[in-house]
Amino acid sequence: MKNQYIGDIGDYGKYGMLRFFASQGIKVGLNWYLTPDDGRTDGNHTEYLSDERMRIYDTDVYDTMKRLAFTPDKNIKLVEQSGILDGMIFYNPMMDFEPLHWSKRSESRNKWHFDALNGLKDADLIFADPDNSLTVSKKPTQKDTQKFILPNEVSDYFRRGQDVVYYHHRSRKNEAGWMEEKRQIKRYLPEAHLLAVAFRRWSLRVYIFVIHSDKLDFYRKAVNDFLQTSWGRERVDGKVPFTLEDI
Repeated sequence: MKNQYIGDIGDYGKYGMLRFFASQGIKVGLNWYLTPDDGRTDGNHTEYLSDERMRIYDTDVYDTMKRLAFTPDKNIKLVEQSGILDGMIFYNPMMDFEPLHWSKRSESRNKWHFDALNGLKDADLIFADPDNSLTVSKKPTQKDTQKFILPNEVSDYFRRGQDVVYYHHRSRKNEAGWMEEKRQIKRYLPEAHLLAVAFRRWSLRVYIFVIHSDKLDFYRKAVNDFLQTSWGRERVDGKVPFTLEDI
């Protein structure tokens, strides 16, 4: 996540989904995986804010995004304080390890992760929002690794009893890469059950749920119930925003 992305169409869907799960009694812990802005035009899909038809999915989030998307110096604390994510727990320290010497990056990343584990210890479901997705090939010492969630970070939450959902930017991988990503998390957590929900407005985003056996039925029902809301039923320009993804 970058501050420059606030108000993007992906933000609209993401917050709508998290609000639904929170409404089901799930205590959501949001780890922003915040990284510095880079001046690129990524995350500038705000055209939907000029189309009142899109307001049908979540009027509170839509109106908040319309207010924040064009705010000078926008940042995630404005989202946290807006009220649309009330009841959720946040971990928001920035990951800015690239200026460090490579020998210091891993240590800094480990400390950041340890602090996140402590800060989100009371959550039922950890939502991780990296810029790109999960990586198994990159090392913490590499410069661009802060754009990804690492397998050990997923497993640390999972093995202490929390369920996890993490962001995957599906458009950045071909079909073979996508299949490999789905296999990798099972290698690290063979006991986990996976569910996936795709957000299909503008670029394709997938949210991958890593669930304990005793919570699987609950989350299956929650996902199916979410897809029965306007997010999975109401079409604008012939499309619904969310669909179930094969995994």
